Amino acid sequence: MAGPIAGRRPWSDDTWSYLNDPRMPAMEHGWKLHVSARPGTLDAVLALVLPVLARHVCHAKWARDPEVLRILNSGTRNATSVGKAVTVYPAPDELLPLAAELAATLRGHQGPPITGDRRLDPDAPVYYRYGPFTGDYRTGRSGRLESVMTGPDGRLFDGLAGTAYRCPPWAEDPFARPAPAPSATSSESSTAAPTGFGGGRYRVTGGIARKAQGNVYRAVDRETGLAVVVKQARAHVAEDTDGSDARDRLRNEHAVLTALDGLPGVPRALDYFRHRADEYLVTDDRGSRDLRREVHLRGPLAAPGPLAVRLLHVLDGIHRRGVVVRDLKPDNIVLDSQGDCHLVDFGISARHGSGPDGSTPGYSAPVHRPGAAPLAADDHHTLGMTLYFAATGLDPVVLDADHAVNRERTLACLEFALPGSAHHRLRTLVAELTDPDPGIRLLGAERLRAGGPAAFDRLPSRPTDFAPRSTPEPGPHYGPHYGPHYGPHSTPAFAPRARAVPLPPDRLAEIVEHTVAYCVAEAHRIADPVRADRGGVPTPLDVYGGSSGLGLELVRHLHRPGVPAAVAALADWTARQHRTLPAGLYCGRAGVDLFLAAAGTPAWEAATDSPPARRADGGPPEADLIDGAAGLGLGHLLLARADPAAAARHLATATACRDQLINGTAKLTPPVIARAGDAALTLGLAHGDAGVAHFLLAHAHATGDPLSDRHALRACAQLAAATPALLTAAGRPDATRRYGSWCRGLAGIGAVLAGAAERFGDPAHRALAEDCARACLVLAPRMPLVTQCCGLAGVGDLMLRLAPGAPEFHEAAHTVAALVLARSAGPADRPAFPDAGLVRQSPGHATGTTGVLAFLRRLHSPAPPPDAHPLDELP
Repeated sequence: MAGPIAGRRPWSDDTWSYLNDPRMPAMEHGWKLHVSARPGTLDAVLALVLPVLARHVCHAKWARDPEVLRILNSGTRNATSVGKAVTVYPAPDELLPLAAELAATLRGHQGPPITGDRRLDPDAPVYYRYGPFTGDYRTGRSGRLESVMTGPDGRLFDGLAGTAYRCPPWAEDPFARPAPAPSATSSESSTAAPTGFGGGRYRVTGGIARKAQGNVYRAVDRETGLAVVVKQARAHVAEDTDGSDARDRLRNEHAVLTALDGLPGVPRALDYFRHRADEYLVTDDRGSRDLRREVHLRGPLAAPGPLAVRLLHVLDGIHRRGVVVRDLKPDNIVLDSQGDCHLVDFGISARHGSGPDGSTPGYSAPVHRPGAAPLAADDHHTLGMTLYFAATGLDPVVLDADHAVNRERTLACLEFALPGSAHHRLRTLVAELTDPDPGIRLLGAERLRAGGPAAFDRLPSRPTDFAPRSTPEPGPHYGPHYGPHYGPHSTPAFAPRARAVPLPPDRLAEIVEHTVAYCVAEAHRIADPVRADRGGVPTPLDVYGGSSGLGLELVRHLHRPGVPAAVAALADWTARQHRTLPAGLYCGRAGVDLFLAAAGTPAWEAATDSPPARRADGGPPEADLIDGAAGLGLGHLLLARADPAAAARHLATATACRDQLINGTAKLTPPVIARAGDAALTLGLAHGDAGVAHFLLAHAHATGDPLSDRHALRACAQLAAATPALLTAAGRPDATRRYGSWCRGLAGIGAVLAGAAERFGDPAHRALAEDCARACLVLAPRMPLVTQCCGLAGVGDLMLRLAPGAPEFHEAAHTVAALVLARSAGPADRPAFPDAGLVRQSPGHATGTTGVLAFLRRLHSPAPPPDAHPLDELP
């Protein structure tokens, strides 16, 4: 089919150029093809590929220019984008001939491996995988964005690409054949760890890291029996403008380690070899733990002085040999079995003033000067930020474009975590080591060098000046095991670290107004088809991270100029989308319907009148609040208030959800693998018992049903009985910060206990809720996120829930607000709040600015209206 096709005209956005074929059949998912290319060869590859595409029925997109491809191939934005210079969506009958023609046309060309695909031909950079053709995106139960594909049997499969090949069970590989022997120039695309390297000399025993630039393995040298680390550099990945790639940085690391041979605290380079097109560095193994993992598992260091002195001693030795590390950070500090530290990863280190370009946000980026020789004092900056992490468990603030603002906010976070004169020397040292002036950084290093560990104060892991405000006696609704497990000796010692001066009302009003304006702009961006197309991934519709969560908060601000129009546009856009959604509240249809009802926009599909009888995988229905029966039931209680004409139908659905929960039909899904970061996941609000208890309380309040009251009473008593042990766990030095969270921690559990106290008039519930709040306030200065889910906004909401009965919690809510602002970017009255990734702002309710706005709105207007109802807000 040579020649132009009518209506087939290319167009571009900020990242991609597109070619849409009007002959293509409608396809939601299928086999897609990828062509890998390097920035320097993109134009030549396109000159070969586009004529081939013109002869076949397909849609396609490609990187719009070499600089865009350079960013994609770096893997810094998304490891799964590496190599995907061209994506082709062929019609089913065109797949095999089109793939064969592309492979024949591109034989001999090279590009980065696409690790989440299978390679079609070892001598051509053509890959394939089964994936979505259209963007049916939603938020999954874990809060991660999913691209949903529905198979012919109704089974769902997440179509988002990963770093390993995946295929839905209904799809059969159309290219399946015996694997050909790889060519001498091809780079292995599989991410599975090979059994051996170096001609079989190194036997792989495990994986350390999976990265776009290359994997890192643990291995054993078969000749010597020595435990080693094997580091891979993939060909053509992360190319600089001069053509150097990950292999050049690995070669640089080998040269640096050779120059540092024998230096304490630095691994020894043992071997360097090539395997196909990739290259590998072998070093001795210095330990299985890095500083980041150590702090996350065991908590911030109580005495960082020895670590600081040791790191400076290692840096001094490195500097004496003419090397500047340039990438010192918690991830690159390995701890051995004796607790001693060693530096790893010298890929961008400079020898005698020259080396590859690169930096890490917050650590080396603030002192990075492209084109200029690095200074030894630059490593002192990274040392200061690494010590900040070791003492707090927090990474530096990086959201602002001005490094000075980020440093100021970082030092404010340090003072919140470690306030007062007892920690003055630590704060001073970190400030000196991170000063923009290299002379002051050198001075800070000299102070540490001269003072040794004594230059630091000992950092207590938890304060000990708090005893519970009251020790409740076992109440009539608690089981026999409740009373003995709670008391002043078994309860952790919690006290707020620092208290902030309450924000003046006018300043808080300015912040709320500015944040509403941001959310209004985001609503228009989502609803604008041209701007939405430039965003790449379509916005989800759900409450958790999509348009409905944003809209439900904006509905609270209809009195502000511009908000009604934004809500109307967002609701209209949401109503016109057709996505595959589960039934639930936070990630599903109930939340979408709730927003549309609040906005006065008809729903795009009639809501179901009964809860699902099973999960998509055939298992029993989920019970949790995020997308299970508890959330679905709560959603229909909220819909009953929002739509009185259909209240009876919604209440009936909510009661059916209650019945699934109390008769055991719906079940909570336990974690597949228990992890330290789970905190109180199985008891928490999002995926645990607290979410079920919250719904039962809400159902009892909305209906007055005695059966709901009895089961709510029982569920809350069981939750209360489990809470003292959670408080004790949260008070341990090694406690994960997620014990403070809304979703899997004490902020959510405390809110449910506060609701139980109001419903049943039991002071024991209230006392436990207050202790949950005090525990959260201790954890808050070390919680890195400002968001509703896993972050400070959820903590602030608990403080406000308790504030009407105790002024200390209104003060605590202002402290939480100050912590939120300390992690923000921008001017004090016009802040930008980081999302869960910490490097950008986004509008999601659970993981973005919308949830922060909800907390700040309640803080600004804490008094509920006279007709307030417990179901007027999402939990």
